[in-house]
Amino acid sequence: MWMTASIIAAIAAFGSFAWGVKGHFRSNPQMPLKMKLLSLASLCAFMHFMLVAINRESRVPGQLVSILFSAGAAVLFWWAVKATSDRPPSVAHSNEIPDMIYNNGPYRYVRHPFYLSYSLFWAGLAIAVGRWQWLAFIILVTWYYVTAQEEEEHFKRSSVAEAYSDYRTRTGMILPKLNAVLR
Repeated sequence: MWMTASIIAAIAAFGSFAWGVKGHFRSNPQMPLKMKLLSLASLCAFMHFMLVAINRESRVPGQLVSILFSAGAAVLFWWAVKATSDRPPSVAHSNEIPDMIYNNGPYRYVRHPFYLSYSLFWAGLAIAVGRWQWLAFIILVTWYYVTAQEEEEHFKRSSVAEAYSDYRTRTGMILPKLNAVLR
């Protein structure tokens, strides 16, 4: 029963993320190759989770954590979508130089809430089924972190570089700074 709920929560969150690639984020007519590779890696990791979840027993505490993490990831994802709905951000790996800073919604706490959302999701799946899913977690979360760092470099070359530098002092890159949460 709990594994079924974990699978349903994971499908809902992953489906939201998949929708975001085409339905929310801005991209040139051609999707960047690195984004295609990230999407493929994510799909493979998700399919691995599904195969393991369907074919192997796992412990209820891990399944409950997975449900909570998938739900939390989806809530954070949709909160970030709402915060950026007037002007969606570029898809990852687009190499666009930004000309604005988001500082509403979850952006008050972290500069990359979408990556935090994805990281929570993959952590939940790894907790649910363990073993090789942890490898997928490490690979994908590292990929998000490196991508976030690359995006930070784009801000340094942008017209909003000074304002972004101030914003960086108040917010965490992927995890919130304690002072941002307490204010």
